Amino acid sequence: MKTSGKMNYLFLSVIAFLILLPLSFLVFWSVSSKWLYPAVLPQQLAVKPFVQMIHDPSFFPAIMNSFVIAFAATFLTLIIALPAANYFAFQQQFSQRVIEVMIYLPLILPAVALITSSQVIFLKLGLNGSLLGVVLIHTYFCLPYGMQILLESYRQLGEGFSLTARSLGANRWLTFWQISWPLLRPGIATAASLVFIVSFSQYLPTFFIGGGRIVTLPLLLLPYANNGRYGIASAYSLLFLVCTIIGVWFLRKMIGGVQRGTKR
Repeated sequence: MKTSGKMNYLFLSVIAFLILLPLSFLVFWSVSSKWLYPAVLPQQLAVKPFVQMIHDPSFFPAIMNSFVIAFAATFLTLIIALPAANYFAFQQQFSQRVIEVMIYLPLILPAVALITSSQVIFLKLGLNGSLLGVVLIHTYFCLPYGMQILLESYRQLGEGFSLTARSLGANRWLTFWQISWPLLRPGIATAASLVFIVSFSQYLPTFFIGGGRIVTLPLLLLPYANNGRYGIASAYSLLFLVCTIIGVWFLRKMIGGVQRGTKR
């Protein structure tokens, strides 16, 4: 038992080190004004990257747009994925392999081809350059993640509880809220968290469908990273990390999730 505990502690320590090491470099870059080879640590410290980031005119609109789009895409994905996963989990017409191909099709096909073809449709519908258009394209790319998690959750749950409730006189709506929702809540919270993170980090769909009018944090972050301005890029990366943690925490508090241990 002691050996197993030491191995677990060693394993967790290695994982923590691998996670904290890149984060430490982000922190160093975000507060450094001079960091040249072969110095191991920054040679001069400054908060200029954070000051420049905050004084960007697009800073606060980008944060607001990122949260609004990610939350809207998350809720729209759940609204579509919950009934779809319920149907595909228990239907007998298609094999599970066919269903998996259908779910992962948006991820298998090249993203640029899908986005450019979608842009033509969005232009005809008048959605290009609008917040609604960006939410819809984000939902399209987030659906595979939400569907797969909810599909497995429904398979694990089975039909027994719902059929029992229906046989006792409960309608579909009451059965979902009183039976399915509490039992599926950990899976729903996990799906919502993953979908939020995926939507929050989208760059190409926002760039093409947003038409430059809808600015989000990834649109501000990537140009600095590509141009070698690592200080402000690191500052935006830390802000991005904090925002995603806040969003995921809010979703899990609102939906609920797995409880630790068992109540006695």
